Amino acid sequence: DPTLSDKEIIGNESQERIGLVLPEKAIAKLKTIADRERAPMYEVGVVTSDKHFSIASAKKGTHPMDLDLSALFGSSPKTVMTDETVVTNYEELHYYASQLQNYLVQVLQLESVSCKDWLTNKVDRCVGGKVAKQQCAGALQLPLNNVGVMALDYNGKEGIATSIGHSPLTALISPTAGSRNAIAETLTNIVWAPLKDGLQSVSLSANWMWACRNKGEDARLYEAVEAASNFAIELGINIPTGKDSLSMKQKYPDGGDVIAPGTVIISAAAHCTDVQKVVEPVLKRNGGNIYYINFSGAQFELGGSAFAQVLNKIGDKAPTVTDAEGFKTAFNVVQSLIKEGKIQAGHDIGSGGLITTLLEMCFAENDLGATIDLSGLSADEDLIKTLFAENAGVVIQADSSVEATLEENFLEWANIGEVTTSQELTIHHFGKSYHFNIPELRDVWYLTSYLLDKQQTKNDKATERYQNYSEQPLQYTFPAHFTGEKPARPSGKRPIAAVIREKGSNSEREMANALYLAGFDVKDVHTTDLISGRETLEDVQFIGAVGGFSNSDVLGSAKGWAGALLYNEQAKKALDNFFARPDTLSVGICNGCQLFMELEVINPEHAEHGKMWHNDSGKHESGFVSVTIPENNSVMLSTLAGSTLGVWISHGEGKFHLPLAETEYNIVGKYAYQEYPANPNGSDYNTAMLCDKTGRHLVTMPHIERSVFPWQWAYYPDEKTAVSPWLEAFINARKWIEARNAK
Repeated sequence: DPTLSDKEIIGNESQERIGLVLPEKAIAKLKTIADRERAPMYEVGVVTSDKHFSIASAKKGTHPMDLDLSALFGSSPKTVMTDETVVTNYEELHYYASQLQNYLVQVLQLESVSCKDWLTNKVDRCVGGKVAKQQCAGALQLPLNNVGVMALDYNGKEGIATSIGHSPLTALISPTAGSRNAIAETLTNIVWAPLKDGLQSVSLSANWMWACRNKGEDARLYEAVEAASNFAIELGINIPTGKDSLSMKQKYPDGGDVIAPGTVIISAAAHCTDVQKVVEPVLKRNGGNIYYINFSGAQFELGGSAFAQVLNKIGDKAPTVTDAEGFKTAFNVVQSLIKEGKIQAGHDIGSGGLITTLLEMCFAENDLGATIDLSGLSADEDLIKTLFAENAGVVIQADSSVEATLEENFLEWANIGEVTTSQELTIHHFGKSYHFNIPELRDVWYLTSYLLDKQQTKNDKATERYQNYSEQPLQYTFPAHFTGEKPARPSGKRPIAAVIREKGSNSEREMANALYLAGFDVKDVHTTDLISGRETLEDVQFIGAVGGFSNSDVLGSAKGWAGALLYNEQAKKALDNFFARPDTLSVGICNGCQLFMELEVINPEHAEHGKMWHNDSGKHESGFVSVTIPENNSVMLSTLAGSTLGVWISHGEGKFHLPLAETEYNIVGKYAYQEYPANPNGSDYNTAMLCDKTGRHLVTMPHIERSVFPWQWAYYPDEKTAVSPWLEAFINARKWIEARNAK
């Protein structure tokens, strides 16, 4: 780019680029791949043996870099940091038991505690089809999960679990406590996934953010790093990687400086042995007792807590983990109980304390509550401290058979209550009872998310989301004939399906897997294959156009993709011939739906064609919704008529704009609720899926190909099945083709 300076070209940090060193004989093959994928590739240099590094511009005649390697890799001087310890004494917290309700309302609205829906509703939480556990849980799909799990493959057994943790406010009081609490939070978040070797499976990454070279801060950082190292060693886990940002200070023209509190963000990753056994923070009716387990080994303290923050204080005493061996034992005991299937629900105690944990475990379902007795939890009659202290610990739901295991491992635990259907959390404490209305407090907890969502969402859809989120629980009706068994591999020759993709597609693998599992042989067809004539689709009887963001949606969703097919003679001929044949089927999903609507595959007979418009919210929508299938003539969906099934959506332009009367369209799937957010885009006639008149060609904004396994669903009935009902749609396609071919 002639408008860029040498410095801009050399120093830019553009993403989605990669540098390779290859033998010369491999370059032709790489160029073939790059051309097929529409990925620009440039040969920019050669490796020499003269230990000299040079970058030159043939056009400009400049040499912006021209130096011996010794200048790059010579011995650098050791950094010596000199600092002194600065002791900061924070005020003791003063509070009043009579203000419990007011304190709770304030804590629930803190951004660190409150609902994160405004973040999770706009990011693709199902991309790739291997997301086994994301943020949202329960029939109300509230963001409560603190462990994320990705399946390693579509067999859905093994996976990778991840979590994060931090504790910057306790680090202000004590850098040692801050580091230990950050690691503890990470681990009490990841503990809900069954890990191959328990705690020993975990590897950590430490991201340090500190205002170095300010008096006392280097000394605090040294203490914090040493504490993190010692705690990891005590736990028997490693911290092999990390990064740092050590200039966390902002200077202002008026002379005022702002220093960020020293923070270490700990990320954890571990091998998950069964993605279907991950425990969620949603209490189950008839799921057993509610137990508290203290992982910290310390007395309750309020310093550095969310509660202290609502008092506009830090506090003088921070909780910490005093017993690493006890922590390790507690972690591994919970792990063994999860693997044995004995824990029905579980949640860590983090920002907001025990009261927030208990409430959140009731939030994700309607008609769910609990009766709790905390009298035996501490000899201290200070209920405020008991409820709001953020000492590392967990709450689990299990039957009484776990008590022997907890006791024989010498854990600090207590049976604190049971689940009810009263929509009320009742807490008994030393002869007094306290009652908390769960729907009201859930709205308080959601309020901050709503206020932030208003800043990013058009047409007052944030208000609709806030009004409707608890009124649209996921409720399913499965087909009566559904067995949930994985289909047997068909004998004989498999029909051929083609997965069609473009630069920017991201759903080809899950589409290919669904088709293969249903009995197809699957071809990978890039748009360039059609344009070049390498692929004619003559032996293909099913095509699936996949989701993603073709050509980065620069011209609008799928418009560039459609243009590449419409205005290229060979590509257009291949598609026209395919759709003209009577023995073919197709499905366009998400970006593929947008493509087929642009190509006018569904209603070619209409003078005025339907289009895909931007979501009414004006932003990308990601969510797990329910879709109802009416009586229909769709080859893929007809056997699912009468069903209401859960399914993923993830799109920015998913609104079906249908200018004619509803009777003019073959609508074969509707969102189960008409209102936002269950109808995530505002589609006319509540449309989620459309078919052509023949029933052979289907378009759907929901990602049915990402919803064919129970572990892919964000909320699935308790019964365990190998596959979900959506796989039947792909099996129906294969059976229809086989029947045609047999004639």
